Amino acid sequence: MQALDVPEILRLVGEFLDYPRLANATAVCKAWNRIFTPFLYHTIERLSHSRKVPSSALEGYVDHVRAIKIYSIFWIPSLARCTHLKELHIGLFSDEEDHDIESPWVPLTDLVHHNPKLVTVCVTKPKNEFLRAVLTCCSQLKRLELDRAELTDMITDVNLLFNVCLRLEELKMVNMTLDLKTHGISWDSWPAFPTIKKLWIGITQDSHRSPLQAQGQQEFIQRCPNLESLTMSFCGDTLPVREIKDLLSPNTSPCPKIKAFAIRLLGYNPSFSEDQLVEILNGCKNNLTSFENYCEHFKDLSCQALVNNLASTLTHLRLDKCGFISPMKIISSCPHLIHFHCAMPLNAREILGIQRDTSEPPDYPYASRAQQSYQPSRNQPLPRTIHPPEWACKNLQTLEIGIWGLHKGTPGWQEAVLKQLARLTQLRVLDVQAGSDITDGLAFRLASGLDILSSLTMLETLRLGTIWQDMGEQEIEWIVKAWPRLSSIHGWVHHSQNRRIELKSLFKRHGISVGYDYGFDTVLKSDDKDGSKTEMVDFDYEQYCDEREQFDYEYYYDIRDTDFDDTWGEVSWGGGTPPY
Repeated sequence: MQALDVPEILRLVGEFLDYPRLANATAVCKAWNRIFTPFLYHTIERLSHSRKVPSSALEGYVDHVRAIKIYSIFWIPSLARCTHLKELHIGLFSDEEDHDIESPWVPLTDLVHHNPKLVTVCVTKPKNEFLRAVLTCCSQLKRLELDRAELTDMITDVNLLFNVCLRLEELKMVNMTLDLKTHGISWDSWPAFPTIKKLWIGITQDSHRSPLQAQGQQEFIQRCPNLESLTMSFCGDTLPVREIKDLLSPNTSPCPKIKAFAIRLLGYNPSFSEDQLVEILNGCKNNLTSFENYCEHFKDLSCQALVNNLASTLTHLRLDKCGFISPMKIISSCPHLIHFHCAMPLNAREILGIQRDTSEPPDYPYASRAQQSYQPSRNQPLPRTIHPPEWACKNLQTLEIGIWGLHKGTPGWQEAVLKQLARLTQLRVLDVQAGSDITDGLAFRLASGLDILSSLTMLETLRLGTIWQDMGEQEIEWIVKAWPRLSSIHGWVHHSQNRRIELKSLFKRHGISVGYDYGFDTVLKSDDKDGSKTEMVDFDYEQYCDEREQFDYEYYYDIRDTDFDDTWGEVSWGGGTPPY
């Protein structure tokens, strides 16, 4: 008996297959169909507001559905028969859709009543009757995410919510108003929320107050003694620096198990400075493994404070907003870093250890177009001897950082940078998009040294952003052989639209999906294959939506007929186990 004849082994394999491969596996034979169909229908997810879903597509398969993620009320009638749900994610419905169905929250509330074993509920702007159904019916709830939830009876709803918090493991509570003091609600009824391990509390929208004022937030957080991950969001509030320091200090924290911390600051806050962020980071003495910053005040001093206090423990670092910093300082100082995302790009000179001439424009890719158009490395030959700084984080699995200061005509620079990236042999996700520049970045072509990256055999996702590429059949053949795990490419694989379509089809034959990211207001238009008549035109958002819709539809659905199952629906729904 071969390994793939054993159902238990096939089920283990099914947990790691993506949607297209699951769809193909179900069509192999009856035995495989029975094993892989539950994975294919496990999760139903669509972001579209335009496609209506035929209810017949779910006939015979509703018992397999365990998770629903919907962002359009067009989906609601098709999901009423799902009664074995473990997860329910509901996004924000558009105003246009609200007019199409009188009250989408009535059938959604019924859906909750029919699925009392829900473990995860994530919802944006729910009506009060829906929220009460979740809080009263879902006795196995472990994860609850609320954004702009409506509380009509403060005393009743707060009591229901906090009683559920006694058994939750994850809670997100943002953009809500919980006025405990005005309504005479005492914290004494809830001395502790011992099961909460992950908490996100605060405000993420400018027009909403914080769910709890600063003192109330501290009261809630301090009642979570087993908290491991904390996200705090602020908007226009005075940042409680001392309180945050006390929470993160291993000696004074009422939550000594915190290992992950994220700070989000919405908009410009004149009362907040980089010195305060430095003070917070100086209070963290090698106790955090994950840090996320969504604050523009993160600059050189903050970067140095982070390296001084957390370099030896960080495994996850996300700098989604930051000022002028040197990402190389982090890369060369954090040996255990596994996932790194930084909004500030890396200049090729910084990667290679080459000093910038003081007469050159500053290293800032988002400056004026005049400065963007002048990249010194375009005309500067690579020095014979370079001394690149050592990459301490050699076990990186995710690297999301723009690389610029390159040009297709620059001799030697491209290959030298690729040699540094080739050391990261554990990479699974590589994202090298750099701002809105469409020509200055890494060129993924064999003629430009692509084969240097043959050591990245674990690579699964490649994101190129808006950088022009000129890939061809040779590059596809090399990628398929060198990166056997690669499943998706995001970006412009060619500057010619016709060639992009051809290459997308070729990649698809090898199980690699190609999608396009639009990050600027103008796009390329070309009617010829060689791109000689390429011009810049205004960005057509409706066309983008149509192309994105088609890409999503092709990726998540596989329309097919089978010889062994006459009841097979016309659409195979995307599935697989959820990523959390």
